Amino acid sequence: MTFGEKPAAVSPVISFNELVDEACEKLLDRQIKYSIQRIQKMEECLATLEQELNEFLLKKDRKLR
Repeated sequence: MTFGEKPAAVSPVISFNELVDEACEKLLDRQIKYSIQRIQKMEECLATLEQELNEFLLKKDRKLR
């Protein structure tokens, strides 16, 4: 045993299924966070595109008058 490691007797004993469930939960949490970040970026892009479209339509409308 190296310095700083917990002895095996102190570590809680968990089953393989519990280990897999915990790993899956962590992966799902990461996926959710990543999806939220992507949605926020897409919302920003959409807002920019909407603003550009409004400016374009205003310029087009002014030219037609």
